[in-house]
Amino acid sequence: MKIRGFAEFWPPHSVRRSRAVLAPALRDELARRPMPDTVPGLVELALVETGRYLHFGLEHRTALRFDTLEREANCIEYAELFARILDDAAARAGLHARALVVHSERARLLGVRLPGRGMGDHDWVLVLELDQHGAELRRHFVDPTFYDVGLGWDIASSVRGEVRVSPRASK
Repeated sequence: MKIRGFAEFWPPHSVRRSRAVLAPALRDELARRPMPDTVPGLVELALVETGRYLHFGLEHRTALRFDTLEREANCIEYAELFARILDDAAARAGLHARALVVHSERARLLGVRLPGRGMGDHDWVLVLELDQHGAELRRHFVDPTFYDVGLGWDIASSVRGEVRVSPRASK
């Protein structure tokens, strides 16, 4: 499902690998999930699993350690966990994909910057489909936070400006 006109994410966009740390019990639990054989399947798996362990909220301190207990999370934590799950699943499935956490400096909902802590910027995930040599084939613009609250995940039409990926980040 695409989000059109609802949200806009403006540059500068900073892109990096996930810093999420998964507890061994969570790694084991995720490793038992059936592995998809396509990159869109990886996206779906990571969306479902991220939503299994997180629910949206802003009344906590951001933490990038995740375990098997469901907990409150903001967009940073959603993006970090989703990216780690996708990268780990891609490696297990032998698929050429990379998930990168993107921080957009300016976020607008219905054209307005919402007041309040954490509402003026936004973190989401850029999923790169790669060939066997690491060259980029396709981009998926994924918002696991929006997906979990029922707003869809494909934010390609909401991202403004170029999202540059350094060669180091995509490896």
